[in-house]
Amino acid sequence: MVRLEIAGFDTPRRGAVCRDAVTNRHSKIESDIGMNHVAKGMASVQTHHKASGGIGPGSAADDAFQLICPITGLPVRRRAEWQQVTFEPGFRISAEIIGGSILLTHNQGRATLSGVRKAFDFTEALIEKEIGDRPYIHILDYTYLEGTTLEGRRCFIRRMLARDRMAGVIFYGLSPMLRMSTKLGKRLNIIQIDVHIASHYTDAVFMACDLLHKATGLSSSALWPEGTFISQFKARDGSPHIILRREDWGFERGGYGTRLEVVDGHILHSVSRGVLRDQHLPDLIALRDRIYNALAAVHGPLYLIVGARNLQGVERRARKCYIDAISAWHGKVPFEAYIIYGLNQFMAAVASFSKFTLPFKTYVSKDFDDALSLVARKKKTASANGRSDGQPLVKDRKTGDAGGGVEHLMEFIGRIDWERDGLALSEGIHTESPLGPVYDAISVIKSEVDDLLREKIRTEEALRKARDELEARVQERTSELIATNRRLQTEISERRDMEAALRAGQKNYRNLVNSVNSIILRWDAKGRIVFMNPYGLKFFGYEAEALIGKNVVGTIVPESESISKRDLGHLMEAIRNDPDRFRNNENENITRDGRRVWIYWTNRAITDDEGRIAEILSVGNDITGRRHMEAELRRLATTDPLTGAFNRRRFFQKARQEFLRHRRYGHSLAVLLMDMDHFKKINDTHGHPVGDAVLRTFVQTCQSVFRVTDIFGRTGGEEFSAVLPETDAANAARVAERLRERVSNSALEGEDGAPSIRFTVSIGLAGLNENDLTLEAMIRRADQALYTAKRSGRNRVVQA
Repeated sequence: MVRLEIAGFDTPRRGAVCRDAVTNRHSKIESDIGMNHVAKGMASVQTHHKASGGIGPGSAADDAFQLICPITGLPVRRRAEWQQVTFEPGFRISAEIIGGSILLTHNQGRATLSGVRKAFDFTEALIEKEIGDRPYIHILDYTYLEGTTLEGRRCFIRRMLARDRMAGVIFYGLSPMLRMSTKLGKRLNIIQIDVHIASHYTDAVFMACDLLHKATGLSSSALWPEGTFISQFKARDGSPHIILRREDWGFERGGYGTRLEVVDGHILHSVSRGVLRDQHLPDLIALRDRIYNALAAVHGPLYLIVGARNLQGVERRARKCYIDAISAWHGKVPFEAYIIYGLNQFMAAVASFSKFTLPFKTYVSKDFDDALSLVARKKKTASANGRSDGQPLVKDRKTGDAGGGVEHLMEFIGRIDWERDGLALSEGIHTESPLGPVYDAISVIKSEVDDLLREKIRTEEALRKARDELEARVQERTSELIATNRRLQTEISERRDMEAALRAGQKNYRNLVNSVNSIILRWDAKGRIVFMNPYGLKFFGYEAEALIGKNVVGTIVPESESISKRDLGHLMEAIRNDPDRFRNNENENITRDGRRVWIYWTNRAITDDEGRIAEILSVGNDITGRRHMEAELRRLATTDPLTGAFNRRRFFQKARQEFLRHRRYGHSLAVLLMDMDHFKKINDTHGHPVGDAVLRTFVQTCQSVFRVTDIFGRTGGEEFSAVLPETDAANAARVAERLRERVSNSALEGEDGAPSIRFTVSIGLAGLNENDLTLEAMIRRADQALYTAKRSGRNRVVQA
């Protein structure tokens, strides 16, 4: 998760951002942010730009048109001569500068060595002129890059290595092949520049801000323009959202006020209060136009969400004028949907009536969280229909293979997990194709790489065995040195021999410590790091000078998850009194670049002559992979591998918890039992693979109907169950009927021109009543209702 350090924010905001009252929400955010700190940060950035000869944000000398990043609020500079610059036939680049120190290039087409060289000349000239000698980040958008020749890739790496002021490179939109080769190159240390892979633009720009913060030492707040606020809002369903606001995105006039903000880079959210009259409409539409035109890009389908909870009313004439104005704006800026929440009963009726006459989709939701959930469902539906976040569809690259073999091969390579032995591919990847020998060759290459890495692991294991001997050697050497120092007072004649022996022992000790592939750490009673071996320094990403003498808390131990520094003395005493308790432990640590890692530590106390602990010797090994594997195993143990729904054990575990809670507090609860009609006939007629596809399609339909709070699982072969919290029998019946109708209207496309396969479901439901002492009692009633639905002709809902 991106850490927001914008004007006083150290950690992501948790919970809702005061959804119900825009006044309270804005005053809270403005209080938290601290305008004085923002002003000081911007002043320091602009001074730095002028001193370095660059053109700072808002400079009068800047003839590039100034825009706003819809995710971060950072200023974005573009020039016409930076857009769609062609370097060779079929390869071109568009460039822009975000926040003064982030270069973003959009690469399109296929590049040869000549194109790569010309592109580097172009970007380096742009960096020299626009960024100057400041540290910068280069973000490369490869969404529409079709490929690069081998010579071009080599030239790319050489030219990147030559950039001395570049603090990092971030890719997004990588093809499966490029993603795989980049990860493998980082693992084998072939790529020696600071390379990161982001999943999309939002991830990339926040990652770039974080890297700039680490490279310059400036607070992240210094990157943001004055009057810009950004926060993270967690919706009721747990999904995170990024909210961007500016001081001038709103107005108050004549008993009416409104504030606008951009959510997730593609949602215009406005909150109004007072009475809307027709004289307010020009300002309202102009404000929305100004904000939209100021955005550098809209990263996803555009949605309008309007909060009307504090809106006291809309004059009759203003209603029609508003509808006409928003319809005209839709003609200029087509948006995906218009969602309004917080309406009173009358306004909700007006909205419901008007939506049939409007040229755009209109929805009424309960609150802001509900509106965001609706947007998420619409985006999910659009993605399932072949669209991705509102971006234009990219035509498939020509493969020359009518059967799609090359595309399948790319998917096969892209889904190889190079972090594990073997191919470890998920279901759905088959090698029965004309390119079968190529799959075999890839498997052999992967096996050879695994063998080399296993040999490396065996070598590390041999070195780790020396770890157990290290404590005895340290203790033995310490006692030997103490005895030697005492003898030296009376045995001057033996000093030279003892010093030689000491130097030899120290050399052996250093050789051992420097060669072992484990983290060796010594820290004193005040928590200060006394020593760390080269392997540990490289693992955590520090130079020795930057780490020795620093406290373990705040460096390799996250300060938010550690004991306080004043308790380190108590910890030392606890280790001395009960050494076995603290001998071995697993905990999460943090590297210099913010990466979280799990380390298994073996701790030993080193005491002085009086028995007090002077230092702690800790030997650690990275177990991050094992922890991730354990988490994945837990997930597999609770879900059905075919459909992804809860398995029978997990379903009943969660269902019983909900039953006991609802019965205790007297809340309504409903149970649905669903059985696919004539499923055996589908298997017998079309085969089990088709039957499996039918089950997966059915589960996807169920997940589009049920809420995230509902409990849904596969409890038999073609039998499924659902528990609907806070839902009475009448509402459950409506949900069940909606599900039954969607299932009956869905179909699975047949293969090789065969007709579509249609299927239906029978549903039995039961609501919680006072006679239901156990969950099983409700399920028995629902099962009887399901039996009745089957006997009555199937494809129906029956309530117990």
